[in-house]
Amino acid sequence: MKRSYAFPILFAALAVAAAIITAAPPAGCVNSIGMALVRIAPGTFQMGVDSTPLPNALIKGPSGVVYDRPSDAGDYDEVPVHKVIITQPFWISVTEVTADQYRQFRPAFRGNPYYAPYASGVSWNDAVAFSRWLSEKEGKTYRLPTEAEWEFACRAGTRTAFSSGAQPPAPETANAWGVKNMHSGVAEWVFDWHGMYLRDAQTDPVGPEYGIAKVVRGGGLDYRQSKTDGGKHLPAEMPYYARSANRAAIAPGFESPEHGIGFRVVQADLPKTKPLPYEAPLIQTAVKQTVPDLTVGPNPSKPYYNTRPIFPNLGNRSMRDVGWKIGLKPGLGVAYHNSALQVCPNGDLIAAYYNTPKEENDPDQTILTMRLRYGAEDWDMPEPWPDFPDAADAAPVFWNDRGKLWFFFGSPRLLGGPPFQFMTSIDNGATWGAVEFPKLEGAVGKFTPQPTNSVVRDRNGVIYLPVDGSGGTSVLFASKDDGKTWHDTGGRTAGRHTTLVLGKDGSLIGFGGKNTEIDGFMPKAISRDGGKSYEKSKTPFRPLGSGQRPSIIRLASGRLFFVADLFDKKKLGAKGAGAFVALSDDDGETWETRQLPGITTVGYTTATQGPNGVIHVVTSKNNPDLHIELNETWVLKGPATNEDLTGLFVVNTYRENYPSGKIKATWSAAVRHGGYLLEGQQTFYYENGQKQWEAGFQGGRKTGVETWWSEDGHKLWEKNHSRDGVWTWKLFDAAGRVTAESRWKGKDLLDANMSGSLAQ
Repeated sequence: MKRSYAFPILFAALAVAAAIITAAPPAGCVNSIGMALVRIAPGTFQMGVDSTPLPNALIKGPSGVVYDRPSDAGDYDEVPVHKVIITQPFWISVTEVTADQYRQFRPAFRGNPYYAPYASGVSWNDAVAFSRWLSEKEGKTYRLPTEAEWEFACRAGTRTAFSSGAQPPAPETANAWGVKNMHSGVAEWVFDWHGMYLRDAQTDPVGPEYGIAKVVRGGGLDYRQSKTDGGKHLPAEMPYYARSANRAAIAPGFESPEHGIGFRVVQADLPKTKPLPYEAPLIQTAVKQTVPDLTVGPNPSKPYYNTRPIFPNLGNRSMRDVGWKIGLKPGLGVAYHNSALQVCPNGDLIAAYYNTPKEENDPDQTILTMRLRYGAEDWDMPEPWPDFPDAADAAPVFWNDRGKLWFFFGSPRLLGGPPFQFMTSIDNGATWGAVEFPKLEGAVGKFTPQPTNSVVRDRNGVIYLPVDGSGGTSVLFASKDDGKTWHDTGGRTAGRHTTLVLGKDGSLIGFGGKNTEIDGFMPKAISRDGGKSYEKSKTPFRPLGSGQRPSIIRLASGRLFFVADLFDKKKLGAKGAGAFVALSDDDGETWETRQLPGITTVGYTTATQGPNGVIHVVTSKNNPDLHIELNETWVLKGPATNEDLTGLFVVNTYRENYPSGKIKATWSAAVRHGGYLLEGQQTFYYENGQKQWEAGFQGGRKTGVETWWSEDGHKLWEKNHSRDGVWTWKLFDAAGRVTAESRWKGKDLLDANMSGSLAQ
């Protein structure tokens, strides 16, 4: 079945005026497997979306398909529009590779009949393998088109939303250069890793040197929301996602007979252009591997309680029009939910949320991540990473598995999506392995691809990850071989979003779940057979509703720690009635509880504990979202009288080198009974010796000038921190000119100038 779009003709005059080349299509050829190709001559074009507003009919989501787009200016990764020069001709297949052609390579291939006659459900790796097979068969170089080649051939000389003008062409209609189905049919893998565009002109670009997702062109990735499709999960075929400039992306190993991604090939050598450098997110940048004394902290015999804000507050200003222009990363949204939190082996805290410009499950929904560096008092600014563009990413979960970090997340509306996907890191999150999709064995019941905030490993080494099931249940996926294979354990818990902990007797204990209850109380489910069956009972806690999820962890003391809201949001409304924490010495039979002061809701909360005994909790759905620190004594004895840390202390200096022996970082920290706090100058270096990041600290808080440089020595930004918590942030262009300046108080934006300096 071919994708087609039924909506009113848009701006007929604009369509007539589209700059469509009317010359006869180039001469073509047919290769040994019956594939027709056309020659594309070298040329120049403008890649990406320009400032021309998209027609309202393109950004308006049809009912039951996808949400309206948040902007008429295209997606964040489609800008800036930039000049691209294609210097060599190439032959491109007129259509996508068909299922029959693909079966000459893999005879057992079946594909999804919905996309017939074209091959679908193949991974990027499969597409590359097919190209290699065809190259060997014919003695010519076949490969995937680069992203620039694909858009060049798609536009065929036009600058309109589609090669046909303001609306997409009918399926099987050739554009002016003889290429078909670039706005219909299957979405298509291309060669490049996904990355942000540069403003400068590019010649024969091949994308970044590496990344986590390969670009997909010619369609989106999510399915439509429908109560009448019989659970078939049909694609969300909105013309917006078939525009010439639209970019989707997903990990190259994504393979499912249900997804709608195929490919076409080009016959030409790959351009010899050097790939662009990988732009690492801040959570992967300037990460220390040195492990200082992580046990220093507040006196455990005295109550300790502290809070700090997590997210920037723009004061109702537009994230796209203001936030992205003053230094916050494009793609960062304004709605943050579904938290994750973990302590790294080096003492840093890392957190993640889902992040959306408008609505939950929007295809522009990304994961955002951030880091609180050990010894610092303020979180780094969040950045959207990881991201599968045009697939709603959600439900992040961090797990510290004896020093190895795991990062699970889900894509709830991804066509053919698995229950979860994951990455691992063995260097405190500085680098991550490739995104892996679980190899599922045995029967798998109904699920919603949303992992929950807890992962455990039992006494036999089996890993258990809770994932939303169908309705008011959760399912445990288990791995007996460290993530190589996974299976549905068979049973279902007593609630959606079940948070999991390992019992002292080795049982699996699950708490909570929204919109489920037993006799008016939050449910509990205990499994003594590895998740095959559950004993279900009620807890003493109130049930939870939408926008709420509890968290439970096993503390170093052996106690259980639990955090949740005191109310059912569905029944009491958005203002809430507060939240609480609780401790149990008997695996949840009895509890000591305490209300969190000044907290209306913790939303989808997550808890973890550091080596110094401090318990960390992050919240969502409140304003502002908070990072809460407390200890067991505070829960048991009440209000904290936090220690005075201004007295005598000892300052230690540290140095860390790259494996090559070259200097990576120098810093100082004050170690005292109340904790480990950065003190004095901290400097990070690139391996070429150029300074990367420099900042001064006093008692863990930044003071004075903070600067970030590029590897070639260009100053990218500068922050100036005053003692009263007010700081300014300046961005610089390549010539050293200030391009934007903003003034902040903590995480709150006070004022901004997007065209230069605030100082006049």
